[in-house]
Amino acid sequence: MPTREPPHAHGSRGDLQFRPPGPGPPPGAHRARPKKIVFEDELPSRPRPGTKKPVESIPGEHMPRPHPVPDYELSKYPPVSSERERSCYAAVFQDQYSEFLELQQELRSTQAKLQQLEALLTSLPPPHSQKEAQVAARVWREFEKKRTDPGFLDKQARCRYLKGKLRHLKAQIQKFDNREDSEGSVYF
Repeated sequence: MPTREPPHAHGSRGDLQFRPPGPGPPPGAHRARPKKIVFEDELPSRPRPGTKKPVESIPGEHMPRPHPVPDYELSKYPPVSSERERSCYAAVFQDQYSEFLELQQELRSTQAKLQQLEALLTSLPPPHSQKEAQVAARVWREFEKKRTDPGFLDKQARCRYLKGKLRHLKAQIQKFDNREDSEGSVYF
């Protein structure tokens, strides 16, 4: 889940809010700035309690599928070249960020329920009769069906796509802001 981090105090324009044109606040006036959006996996990595270590090797028979380059990286959102373009990118970011948060919350809830169900199923005692074995097998099949449901998988894919797109938009805006900041800077 994305977290919020306060903006840097050295005048970076890392906020993604729309800024109306104009001279800005009078010199010395305090201007409240929105907080900077940072995704969890952009933070320094720390192992979460209770998580398993990733498997280091990939089986030899496993052939990785090619990953198509998303549309937002190819040509839909090239580097920002003007304040107007920046504000358009920021508006797209804000709109899709809310969709991403809703979708992520829904997926986390569903995944938590699936994990609880799996824990419950694995903790069941072994079946004592043929009928109990059949019921247990049917419950496991239903569990697998829910975990591999096309609607659920589509939501996961959409969430990954949105996260990548948001990260791309954020990077394009930050590159523009950094370029603008360095052009207006005086070094001694």
